[in-house]
Amino acid sequence: MLKVSPEIAKKIAYMLNYRHKDRTIVAVVQDYDTNEVLMVAFMNKEAFIRTLTTGLAHYWSLSRKKLWQKGETSGNKQIVHDLLIDCDKDAVLLKVKQIGVACHEGFRSCFHYSIGVNGKIITKVD
Repeated sequence: MLKVSPEIAKKIAYMLNYRHKDRTIVAVVQDYDTNEVLMVAFMNKEAFIRTLTTGLAHYWSLSRKKLWQKGETSGNKQIVHDLLIDCDKDAVLLKVKQIGVACHEGFRSCFHYSIGVNGKIITKVD
C-alpha cells in the first residue's frame, strides 16, 4: 500500500496542475497486477491528499460536487499500490488492488462496452 505523511502528500499535491473542471486532475485507475484499466475519475487537491495519506482511492464527483472514497458505500475499495504523475502534471495513474468491482454497473471495469462489426454497442461480459 502506498501511504505517505500529510506533509509529503501536500507538497506533491501543490505541484499538480488542477486545470480541469472543478479544479481537478484526471485519474486513470489500473489494476496493479494485470494492468487492466478499471475506470477514469477526477481528483481535486483534497482527494489527492487523502488518497496519499490513507492508501485508499478518493475522488471528486463532478456531478455530486463532493469528495468520495471508492467503496465507502459499496465496499468495492481500491488499495493504492503506486501512483504515477504525467508530464503535464494534470493527470495521474493509480495502480490499485481492486476489492470487488470498479464499475457502478456491477462490472469489474467501467470499460465493458464494445463496438460490434455493425457499429452497435454491445456489453462485454467479465
